[in-house]
Amino acid sequence: MSFGIFDTLADYGILGFAVLALGYLCWMFLNRLMQSEDDLKARIKELENDVQNTLKESTESSKSLKETVLMLFGKK
Repeated sequence: MSFGIFDTLADYGILGFAVLALGYLCWMFLNRLMQSEDDLKARIKELENDVQNTLKESTESSKSLKETVLMLFGKK
């Protein structure tokens, strides 16, 4: 029965298994880093939408205020 890469690693003894363990740890940390980057990108997109909505509401409010001031103090 052949175990593929594990046969080769077994030839190297403890050093082979240490390399395998370090490779696995690197893969775990890289996976975690990529997931965190995806989460940050999603959060940034959400915050951009919030800023755009707030800006739109603020612009609409200022237009309404401008119309009110012009109506009250405008020339007749």
